[in-house]
Amino acid sequence: MDFKDHRAGFVFTDIGRFRVRLFDRLLAPHGLTTSQAWVLAQLFVEDNLPQTEIARRMDVGTVTVGGLIERLEARGFVERQVDKDDRRVKRVLLKDAAKPIGRIMKRCGEQLNEATFAGLNAEASQVMMNNLLDVRRNLLAALEDDLELLNATDILLSQDEN
Repeated sequence: MDFKDHRAGFVFTDIGRFRVRLFDRLLAPHGLTTSQAWVLAQLFVEDNLPQTEIARRMDVGTVTVGGLIERLEARGFVERQVDKDDRRVKRVLLKDAAKPIGRIMKRCGEQLNEATFAGLNAEASQVMMNNLLDVRRNLLAALEDDLELLNATDILLSQDEN
């Protein structure tokens, strides 16, 4: 298939879908979903975020993120606090109880990546990741650096550059 073929979008979409489905399976025994893990991941990278900022970073509605946070709060992983400067803003903070689930998320992520890159040697896997990061940068640039799209990934990538 020619790399400029319109079906490339289907391949990228399938890869994302399959990774989410497998990550959900790996997290399920721990009572966590990929969506909940994505909320926690945002907070592990930068804690004490406004609930609206988490929704923006995840590119989902505030009601959706509110439900996810509510379930995480019920498990004791996060707590919401009213912002001291603006009482309309609810900040979300990680609790110590989230640390073990963070380690589980990391292990599940490593298993997911092992499955993703199975059959590829380390060099080929690194070249693929570098190319995917280039594709990500290209798409972000094509969207004219839409700041609404930036999230924890961008924070982690900027830390790797420093």
